[in-house]
Amino acid sequence: MLDININSQLGSFKLNIQTSIPTHGVSAIFGPSGSGKSSLLNIIAGFNLPDKHSMNSIYFNDQPWLLNSDATGYINRPIHQRRIAYVTQTACLFSHLTVQKNLQYAIDRSPENSNIDYHDICTRLKIHKLFDKLPEQLSGGEQQRVAIARALLSAPQLILFDEPLSALDEINREEVLHHLEQLHHVFEIPFLYVTHNIEELMRLADHVLLLDNGKLIANRPISDILPDLNLPLSRHQNSGVIIDTAVEAFDTQYQLIKLNLGGDQFLWVSGAYINSNSNSNKNAAPQSRIRIRIYAKDVSIALQAATDSSILNIIPVTITDISEVKNGQAIIKLTCDNHLILSRLTVKSIQQLGLAPGQRVFAQIKGIALLGAA
Repeated sequence: MLDININSQLGSFKLNIQTSIPTHGVSAIFGPSGSGKSSLLNIIAGFNLPDKHSMNSIYFNDQPWLLNSDATGYINRPIHQRRIAYVTQTACLFSHLTVQKNLQYAIDRSPENSNIDYHDICTRLKIHKLFDKLPEQLSGGEQQRVAIARALLSAPQLILFDEPLSALDEINREEVLHHLEQLHHVFEIPFLYVTHNIEELMRLADHVLLLDNGKLIANRPISDILPDLNLPLSRHQNSGVIIDTAVEAFDTQYQLIKLNLGGDQFLWVSGAYINSNSNSNKNAAPQSRIRIRIYAKDVSIALQAATDSSILNIIPVTITDISEVKNGQAIIKLTCDNHLILSRLTVKSIQQLGLAPGQRVFAQIKGIALLGAA
């Protein structure tokens, strides 16, 4: 665990965070601009130091990185001894070194017992053809891929990302995001990822720290935090849920994956993506785990199951909560077996259908995104 106790005045801004973060998977630090995300990340990295006049501590898997108490005095583990890598909004590559020499710089500083595979990383990030180029000759997306490769090759025990995709155009952003989705599964290095982009959050995060004005609002798995109607994420324009589910079967005739929700309920999802996926057989194999995203705006509600609809996924659900949002719209929380689903409806539709908590209805799911292996 990464145990944090920060109570510090940073200029006119106060950061007050006491929590523990899992040191596996991707933990996202999410919140609006000015909420303290980057300030917290820089303190964890050791770039910034909290107020020495207050009691602060950071422990990584029981290693004291920062400690200020009456009993121990002041302890600050040097940055190079924390074995972290840091990827920022700009790639921060050495401008006078080629890509290959930038990568070699990380390898030379990695632990002797590192088992990180140089060629595997370069292949996964598609940077072999860039070796002889200088950073100024690379696109923004290429620079970030090299920066991520350099971070991995240093064999860190934690990688910190500070909004690494915010300066990229849509095409480069999508490409780098795709690589990030795969890498933490492959190398099993924990990521601590700062973002204010809900799309990135839903695609990458396993765990979420929600910040606002320097304070921690919530710290939970993403599957718990997204459907919580008391939190601001549920009111976002692109609100939705992440579901970890199992493959039941793959229909080769229609190129559809059948996903098991439990309780004898199933979802059908397009499996066309696996034709270009080198791990397609593995990802579509029965009982393999797949992560899916369902937006609230893609879920409508009917009192009875339609039999003449083009929508494949119409499942029985129970309404557990209704929360008015704004502009005449509301978010409805639905349960199906142990899974939660959100639906965004107009208040007029809710009143016309007479919807209320506890009612059994049918969720009509118009779109489901496959996010890859869970």
